[in-house]
Amino acid sequence: MALDFQASEIQAKVRDEIQLELSEDQAEKLARFSSLLLRWNNAYNLTSIKNPEDVVRLHIADSLTLVQHFSDLVGDVKNVLDVGSGGGLPAIPLAIMRPDLRITMVDAVQKKTLFQKQACVTCRLSNVEPIHARIETLKSKTFEVVTSRAFASLKDMVELTRDVLAEDGRWLAMKGKFPEQEIEELPPDVEVEKKQRLTLEKGKIERVLIVLKRKVA
Repeated sequence: MALDFQASEIQAKVRDEIQLELSEDQAEKLARFSSLLLRWNNAYNLTSIKNPEDVVRLHIADSLTLVQHFSDLVGDVKNVLDVGSGGGLPAIPLAIMRPDLRITMVDAVQKKTLFQKQACVTCRLSNVEPIHARIETLKSKTFEVVTSRAFASLKDMVELTRDVLAEDGRWLAMKGKFPEQEIEELPPDVEVEKKQRLTLEKGKIERVLIVLKRKVA
């Protein structure tokens, strides 16, 4: 597949944006993924972002902020569910950077799952399983961490996925500005454990990672 991005370009942009160093293999896979996302987006409407430079800044670099803080926020885990994965974000970048993780992506829109499967083939990823399903149908599975990016309110995320989260598991939500109202609306048995404020675009864009857990009775 001819690439719309070069690995060296991805390396430079990510280094400049979030000060993260990528190996050549990681950058190559992220370049393949970014190129595939742009091409499929024309027909499948995977994202409203269509400018190539914005794809790297607002999708790839943004998703990689999760990688930078993942272990500090949720510890040594192996089994991750990404809900409402859409165009494979943040799951595909996370899988590229963390091949030790077993990641399940679930989305209710079939065309998005088809894209996710092709992305796994294109990027040669064996640690990701895309599933076309509603979250409510996954009750036979249990995960240590449930992640989401631009998916739903914190309350809805919790209610939709609490049956598939391990008893001592964590929810990890990627949000824009700090969601004070959403935190106030959390179920009474769930609390904020950690939060990590971030910026992109040299401070112009705010982001926050929110870790939730069940309260200890």
